[in-house]
Amino acid sequence: MRASVSVSLQEKHGEFEADGNTPSETDVIDAAFLIANHHKGGVRDLAARMGVSANVLQHKLNPNNTTHHLTLRESIALQVMANNPAILHAMAAQLGYTCTPAIPDQSGGDPVEAFMAMQREQGEFTAAAADALHGAAQPNRNELRRVKHQANELMAAVGHLVATVAARTPKG
Repeated sequence: MRASVSVSLQEKHGEFEADGNTPSETDVIDAAFLIANHHKGGVRDLAARMGVSANVLQHKLNPNNTTHHLTLRESIALQVMANNPAILHAMAAQLGYTCTPAIPDQSGGDPVEAFMAMQREQGEFTAAAADALHGAAQPNRNELRRVKHQANELMAAVGHLVATVAARTPKG
Protein backbone atom coordinates (compact mmCIF):
# COMPACT_ATOMS: atom_id res chain seq x y z
CA MET A 1 0.00 0.00 0.00
CA ARG A 2 1.38 3.41 -0.99
CA ALA A 3 1.16 6.41 1.29
CA SER A 4 -0.70 9.51 0.18
CA VAL A 5 1.63 12.44 -0.36
CA SER A 6 0.74 16.02 -1.10
CA VAL A 7 3.51 17.71 -3.05
CA SER A 8 3.82 21.46 -2.89
CA LEU A 9 3.88 23.32 -6.16
CA GLN A 10 2.47 26.77 -5.45
CA GLU A 11 3.44 29.37 -2.92
CA LYS A 12 0.50 30.37 -0.73
CA HIS A 13 0.64 32.53 2.39
CA GLY A 14 4.46 32.45 2.30
CA GLU A 15 4.71 28.68 2.11
CA PHE A 16 4.31 26.06 -0.56
CA GLU A 17 1.02 24.25 -0.80
CA ALA A 18 -0.35 21.60 -3.13
CA ASP A 19 -2.54 23.03 -5.85
CA GLY A 20 -5.03 20.16 -5.92
CA ASN A 21 -3.83 18.98 -9.34
CA THR A 22 -0.95 16.94 -7.97
CA PRO A 23 -1.52 13.19 -7.80
CA SER A 24 -2.06 12.07 -4.21
CA GLU A 25 0.58 9.34 -4.52
CA THR A 26 3.43 11.59 -5.67
CA ASP A 27 6.86 10.37 -4.60
CA VAL A 28 10.24 12.11 -4.65
CA ILE A 29 10.94 11.13 -8.27
CA ASP A 30 7.61 12.53 -9.42
CA ALA A 31 8.15 15.62 -7.27
CA ALA A 32 11.48 16.36 -9.00
CA PHE A 33 9.84 15.94 -12.41
CA LEU A 34 6.95 18.22 -11.42
CA ILE A 35 9.30 20.92 -10.08
CA ALA A 36 10.95 21.25 -13.49
CA ASN A 37 7.67 21.10 -15.39
CA HIS A 38 6.07 23.81 -13.24
CA HIS A 39 9.13 26.06 -13.20
CA LYS A 40 8.68 29.14 -15.40
CA GLY A 41 11.88 28.65 -17.39
CA GLY A 42 11.61 24.87 -17.47
CA VAL A 43 14.50 22.42 -17.44
CA ARG A 44 16.77 24.65 -19.56
CA ASP A 45 16.59 27.51 -17.06
CA LEU A 46 17.07 25.23 -14.05
CA ALA A 47 20.00 23.42 -15.70
CA ALA A 48 21.71 26.72 -16.50
CA ARG A 49 21.23 27.95 -12.94
CA MET A 50 22.50 24.64 -11.56
CA GLY A 51 25.51 24.61 -13.91
CA VAL A 52 24.61 21.30 -15.57
CA SER A 53 23.63 20.20 -19.05
CA ALA A 54 19.93 20.61 -19.81
CA ASN A 55 19.95 17.28 -21.65
CA VAL A 56 21.46 15.42 -18.68
CA LEU A 57 19.09 17.11 -16.23
CA GLN A 58 16.12 16.20 -18.44
CA HIS A 59 17.20 12.54 -18.34
CA LYS A 60 17.67 12.65 -14.57
CA LEU A 61 14.20 14.15 -14.09
CA ASN A 62 12.47 11.62 -16.34
CA PRO A 63 10.59 9.23 -14.01
CA ASN A 64 10.80 6.50 -16.67
CA ASN A 65 14.59 6.68 -16.95
CA THR A 66 16.31 3.88 -15.03
CA THR A 67 19.94 4.84 -15.75
CA HIS A 68 20.21 8.53 -14.77
CA HIS A 69 19.30 9.76 -11.28
CA LEU A 70 19.55 13.02 -9.35
CA THR A 71 22.15 13.02 -6.61
CA LEU A 72 21.17 14.37 -3.20
CA ARG A 73 23.15 17.56 -3.88
CA GLU A 74 21.45 18.00 -7.27
CA SER A 75 18.08 17.45 -5.61
CA ILE A 76 18.81 20.24 -3.13
CA ALA A 77 20.14 22.52 -5.89
CA LEU A 78 17.03 21.87 -8.01
CA GLN A 79 14.74 22.85 -5.13
CA VAL A 80 16.79 25.94 -4.27
CA MET A 81 17.01 27.14 -7.89
CA ALA A 82 13.29 26.55 -8.48
CA ASN A 83 12.38 27.94 -5.04
CA ASN A 84 10.18 24.87 -4.62
CA PRO A 85 10.80 22.33 -1.81
CA ALA A 86 8.47 19.67 -3.28
CA ILE A 87 11.07 16.88 -3.02
CA LEU A 88 11.66 17.72 0.64
CA HIS A 89 7.91 17.62 1.34
CA ALA A 90 7.42 14.36 -0.58
CA MET A 91 10.33 12.75 1.27
CA ALA A 92 9.06 13.95 4.64
CA ALA A 93 5.55 12.69 3.89
CA GLN A 94 6.85 9.28 2.83
CA LEU A 95 8.66 9.04 6.16
CA GLY A 96 5.65 10.23 8.15
CA TYR A 97 6.88 13.78 8.80
CA THR A 98 5.90 17.30 7.82
CA CYS A 99 8.15 20.28 7.09
CA THR A 100 7.90 23.73 8.57
CA PRO A 101 9.81 26.61 6.97
CA ALA A 102 12.39 28.29 9.17
CA ILE A 103 11.42 31.94 9.50
CA PRO A 104 14.02 34.43 10.74
CA ASP A 105 13.46 35.77 14.24
CA GLN A 106 12.05 39.30 14.04
CA SER A 107 12.47 40.14 17.73
CA GLY A 108 16.14 41.10 17.56
CA GLY A 109 16.69 39.11 20.76
CA ASP A 110 14.31 41.29 22.76
CA PRO A 111 12.39 38.91 25.06
CA VAL A 112 9.31 41.14 25.26
CA GLU A 113 9.20 41.47 21.45
CA ALA A 114 9.59 37.70 21.09
CA PHE A 115 6.78 37.10 23.57
CA MET A 116 4.50 39.65 21.88
CA ALA A 117 5.24 38.15 18.45
CA MET A 118 4.32 34.70 19.75
CA GLN A 119 1.06 36.03 21.21
CA ARG A 120 0.26 37.86 17.97
CA GLU A 121 0.79 34.63 16.01
CA GLN A 122 -1.40 32.76 18.52
CA GLY A 123 -4.18 35.25 17.80
CA GLU A 124 -3.72 34.92 14.02
CA PHE A 125 -3.81 31.13 14.27
CA THR A 126 -6.92 31.23 16.47
CA ALA A 127 -8.65 33.56 14.01
CA ALA A 128 -7.75 31.37 11.03
CA ALA A 129 -8.99 28.21 12.75
CA ALA A 130 -12.19 29.89 13.95
CA ASP A 131 -12.92 31.25 10.46
CA ALA A 132 -12.38 27.80 8.93
CA LEU A 133 -14.57 26.03 11.49
CA HIS A 134 -17.32 28.63 11.84
CA GLY A 135 -20.70 27.78 10.35
CA ALA A 136 -22.17 24.60 8.99
CA ALA A 137 -20.15 24.49 5.75
CA GLN A 138 -16.96 22.49 5.39
CA PRO A 139 -13.72 24.51 5.29
CA ASN A 140 -12.46 25.23 1.77
CA ARG A 141 -8.88 24.73 0.51
CA ASN A 142 -7.99 28.39 1.03
CA GLU A 143 -9.15 28.25 4.66
CA LEU A 144 -7.07 25.10 5.18
CA ARG A 145 -4.03 26.79 3.60
CA ARG A 146 -4.50 29.78 5.91
CA VAL A 147 -4.74 27.55 9.00
CA LYS A 148 -1.60 25.63 7.96
CA HIS A 149 0.28 28.85 7.29
CA GLN A 150 -0.71 30.37 10.63
CA ALA A 151 0.22 27.14 12.42
CA ASN A 152 3.70 27.31 10.86
CA GLU A 153 4.03 30.98 11.82
CA LEU A 154 3.00 30.18 15.40
CA MET A 155 5.47 27.28 15.66
CA ALA A 156 8.26 29.55 14.40
CA ALA A 157 7.32 32.27 16.91
CA VAL A 158 7.37 29.73 19.76
CA GLY A 159 10.82 28.61 18.60
CA HIS A 160 12.03 32.20 18.52
CA LEU A 161 10.76 32.82 22.05
CA VAL A 162 12.47 29.69 23.34
CA ALA A 163 15.72 30.70 21.60
CA THR A 164 15.50 34.19 23.10
CA VAL A 165 15.05 32.77 26.61
CA ALA A 166 17.88 30.28 26.03
CA ALA A 167 20.22 33.05 24.87
CA ARG A 168 19.55 34.98 28.08
CA THR A 169 20.07 31.98 30.36
CA PRO A 170 23.48 31.91 32.09
CA LYS A 171 25.79 29.11 30.98
CA GLY A 172 26.87 26.64 33.56
